[in-house]
Amino acid sequence: MLQLALRTLRFRTGTFVAAFIAMFFAAIVLMACGGLIETGIRAAVPPQQLGAADVVVAGEQTYHAPGGDTDEPAVLPERVRVDAGLETVIAALPGVQETDTYVFEGTPPAGTVDAIGVVAEPGTDVAELRTRIDAELDATTSTLVGDERGRAELRGATATSVNVVSLAGVFTAFALLVSIFGVASMLGLSIAQRNKELALLRAIGATPRQVRTLIFRETLVLSLVATAAAYLPGQFLGGLVFDLLAQQGIATAGVAFHQGWIPSVAATVVAVLAALGGALGAGRRAARTKPSQALSEASLDGRLISGWRFLAGLLFVAAGVALTIVTVTALSGPLAPATAAPAVIVLTIGLAMLAPVLAKVMIFAIQWPVRALGGLTGDLAVLNARGRTSRLAAVLGPVILLTGVSTGMLYLQTTNDAADKQAYAAGIVADAVVTADGGVDPRLVEEIGRLPGVAGASAYVSSVGFVESPDDVSPMGEGWNLQGVTAQGAGATTPVDVTAGALTDLQGATVAIEDAHAGRLGVDVGDTITLRMGDSTLLDVRVAALFSAAEDYDTLLLPAETLADHTTAGFPTRALVTAQDGTDPEQLVATLTDLAATRDGLTVADREILFDEYDDQKKTASYAISIMVLMLVGYSAITTINTLVSSTSARQREFGLQRLVGSTCRQVLQMVGVEAAIVAVTGVVLGTVAALGILVPLSVDRLGSLIPAGPPLAYVAIVALVVLLTLGATLLPAWQATRGRPAEAAVSIE
Repeated sequence: MLQLALRTLRFRTGTFVAAFIAMFFAAIVLMACGGLIETGIRAAVPPQQLGAADVVVAGEQTYHAPGGDTDEPAVLPERVRVDAGLETVIAALPGVQETDTYVFEGTPPAGTVDAIGVVAEPGTDVAELRTRIDAELDATTSTLVGDERGRAELRGATATSVNVVSLAGVFTAFALLVSIFGVASMLGLSIAQRNKELALLRAIGATPRQVRTLIFRETLVLSLVATAAAYLPGQFLGGLVFDLLAQQGIATAGVAFHQGWIPSVAATVVAVLAALGGALGAGRRAARTKPSQALSEASLDGRLISGWRFLAGLLFVAAGVALTIVTVTALSGPLAPATAAPAVIVLTIGLAMLAPVLAKVMIFAIQWPVRALGGLTGDLAVLNARGRTSRLAAVLGPVILLTGVSTGMLYLQTTNDAADKQAYAAGIVADAVVTADGGVDPRLVEEIGRLPGVAGASAYVSSVGFVESPDDVSPMGEGWNLQGVTAQGAGATTPVDVTAGALTDLQGATVAIEDAHAGRLGVDVGDTITLRMGDSTLLDVRVAALFSAAEDYDTLLLPAETLADHTTAGFPTRALVTAQDGTDPEQLVATLTDLAATRDGLTVADREILFDEYDDQKKTASYAISIMVLMLVGYSAITTINTLVSSTSARQREFGLQRLVGSTCRQVLQMVGVEAAIVAVTGVVLGTVAALGILVPLSVDRLGSLIPAGPPLAYVAIVALVVLLTLGATLLPAWQATRGRPAEAAVSIE
C-alpha cells in the first residue's frame, strides 16, 4: 500500500500540490509560533557589562500573585534591587574568586544595588556554586547564568518573556484551529476530486481499511515533506515577527531569537497529526462506500453532510455562543478579548463546517436574482452549485474563514479600543499636566495649587502592586494599579467619591481603597493591609479613606512620596492640575506656562497629552495583535486561493465537454464567473454573520451601540479583497483550462 501511495503521489502530482501548499504554510505558521514561545521562555540576553561574571545575583522580577496563572507569573514593573550586604556573604563562599556590584538604572536606595557579579575560582563547578549562592538568597533574589545574565542589565527582558509567551501561546491555539480546518478542507477537496479513482479501487476489491491506509500513507509522506520544507521559512517568519515586536517595544531589543529542535519537532508533530486527522476524516466517505455503489456515485453528490461534520459544526457554533455569553456577562473591560477573540475563531469555523447545509440555503435564497441577471449562464451556474454541493462547500469554507476572521478580529480590536478609551477618558479629571525633568518637588505642587483658577494640584506617580494581607486576588492576577497623589489635591485630580475617611489623610504609609474592594477584604478606615510593591518590597499601610469609582477603576491611591520610594526612578516627574469651575482650561495652561518660564526643566501641556500617550500605548498593543492576526488572515487567504485554484483546475474535462456541445470559451468563463460570485456572496454573508455573532453583543455591552466601532471602509476593503481573490482564483485557472482544444480537455483526467 505504501508503494501504491508513492506512485499516486508521483503520477497525480497536480492533485496533491494544493494539499502540499496547505500543509506547508500551516507548518510555517506553527513553527514560527513555536520559535516565539521558545524565545519567550529562554529570554536569552547575551550579557554586556556582566560578561566576565560566571554567576549574577539580581532581583527576581516575577511574582506569583494569589489567583494568578502559576505558569505565567506577573512581572513586577519596577527594578527589584539587591541587598548590597549580600556581596560580603557571597564573597565568603567556597569557590568564589571575586565579586562586584553593579547599578544599571536610576539611583538605588541606600544599601541596595542592581546586581552582584560573581567570578568563580578556576576549576569550580558553576552549577554547584550557583546552588551554594541560592541557599543564601530569599524569594526576592535569584541567580542567573549563561545568557540569562543579561536579564539583570535589561530588566524588560523578563516582561518580554511573559508577553511573548502569552501572545504566542494564545495565537498558537488560534493558528492550530485555523490551520487544521484549512488543511482538512483542502485534503477533503483533493480526495473528493479522486472519487472515481477511489471508487474503482473499491470496485476491484479494495477494502475500506486499505483505502483508508492508502489515504493515510499518502498524507503522511506529503506532510513530512511539507513540514521539512517549512523549517527554514518558519524560522525566518518567527524571527521577522519577533523583530517587529521588538521595534514596537513589545519585546525587548537585545533578547536573542531562538528556535531550536524542540519547537520545530513539536510543530512538525502537530502539523502532521493535523494533516492525518484531516485526511482520515475527508476519506471516510470514500472508504465506506459499497463496491456496487462506488462507480455510480463517483460523479454525483451523495449525502448532503456527514453526521460527524454536522455535529462538529454545531459544537463549534455552540462553543462560540457560550464564549459570547461569557464575554458580555462575566467579563468586562480589558478582560473581554480573552474570550471574544476565541469566539470569533470558533464561530467562523463552526459556520464553515456547516457550509454544505448553509450553501443550500444561500443558493435557494439568491437563485432568482442570479437567474434573472445571468440568463442561461446564470441558470447553468445555479444548477452546478446545487448539483455539486460538496465541491461548493469545499471552496466556500475558506472564504467564510477569511471573511469571518478578518472582520471579526479587526472590529473586535477597534471596538474594545473605543470602549477602553471611553473608560480612560472618564477617569481623566485633570485639565493640565506639568512635567519636571528633575522630579516634582512638593513645594512646587503647593505653589501650583495656590495659583488663580486652580481647583487642585497633585504629584503623579504610577506603579503596580498586590495586596498580600488580607488574602486578595487582583484582576487576572496581574496586580492593582497604584497611583501616587498629593493629599491636598487628590480630591480634585482623581475620579473618585470619598465614602469614608478623607483623602487629605493620605500621609506616610497610608492608602485609599475602593469601598467594594475593601468590603471583599473585610477592612475599613483605620485598618492595616500589606502591599507587595512594584519593587517586590512589602509595605504595611493604614487605610485612610474609602471611595466609590467606575467599575473598572482598579486603582489604589497612596501618597506620592511613599509610592515614589518604591519605583525605579525614585521620584514623581509629573503633576496633574485641575481648573476651578468657570475657569477656561486654556487659560489655566497659559497661567502654568508663565510659571514654567521662570523655572528650569518645567514643561506644560493640556490634558490631550495624556490621551496621546494612551493612544500610543494602545497602538503598541494593537500592533502586536495585528501582526498575529495578519498571519492568520494571510494563511486564510492562501488557503482560499489554493482551494479555489485547485477546484477550478480539476474541472478541465467538464469545461471541454461543455465546449464540445456548443458553448464558447466566453460562455464557460461567464458561467464560472457567476459561480465564483455565488461563492463570494455566500462566503461574505456567512463570514459576516459569524463575526457579528460576537461583535454586536460586545458592542452593546461595552459601547451601548448595535454597530461595532471602527472604520466602515475597512469592512468594504475586506469584502473587496475577498471578492477579488475569489473571482481571480476562479477565473484565471478557468481561462487556463479553456485554452486547449476541447476534444483533448474532454478526455483529460479530472
